[in-house]
Amino acid sequence: MNVYDSVIKETRELLSSYRARELPVSKGKPWPLLKENEFLLQRDVAYELGIRTRPGVCYNAVTSDSKLLEQDRILLYGRDLPEIKNDTVFSRITFLHIDPIEDPNKAYQTVRRLDFTRFKVIPKGYMILSSSMENRENIRVSKKALKNGLDFTTIGKLFIDHYKKAARVNRAEIIFITEELNAIGQLEKVARKVEEITDAFDHILKGVVSDCDLCPLHPICDEVEELRQLHFLNCLP
Repeated sequence: MNVYDSVIKETRELLSSYRARELPVSKGKPWPLLKENEFLLQRDVAYELGIRTRPGVCYNAVTSDSKLLEQDRILLYGRDLPEIKNDTVFSRITFLHIDPIEDPNKAYQTVRRLDFTRFKVIPKGYMILSSSMENRENIRVSKKALKNGLDFTTIGKLFIDHYKKAARVNRAEIIFITEELNAIGQLEKVARKVEEITDAFDHILKGVVSDCDLCPLHPICDEVEELRQLHFLNCLP
């Protein structure tokens, strides 16, 4: 599974000029996970992550290249949860390492399952409002959760542990961004590229269009070598 490798490389390149804190994965606190999203009343909320009028992104990228993802990591650009006092911008990016999958259909199903997995991570006191259409998350953080010590080390560890319980996930890297980076606008384009790659993947497997010149996803296949090879194999008689 290497169709998203260019996404991982581009994301890292865009963030390379900014300083990140590496949070200790091993120090994540035990924290209750809910089965359904809780509704936090405004009086119970300390602040919100993800100002709706400001840019923000949320996307996953999967790879089978061990060199791209050698260990579990939590990276933070900006302030940690206990340091934030007011509503602020927010982005979350996740890289996942999985074993190689030869069957393209199983590979696509794994990508979809892992993308859906993020909706099952619901920390108590951390109300997540996700928009898959806009590739972003808005979070309400409760006063009680902050008082009990909730931080991004804990949130990141919860995501990593949950992903690693899912089929084939070996390692995960979670990136949190709580400051206004100039790169966010470019990361929004990367998020759209993730969507395009996944759509092209689905398009090819369904055999919707066999003529590349007629396919609206032709440009993304030209850019991602593995997709082009898969399309060629699916078009063979």
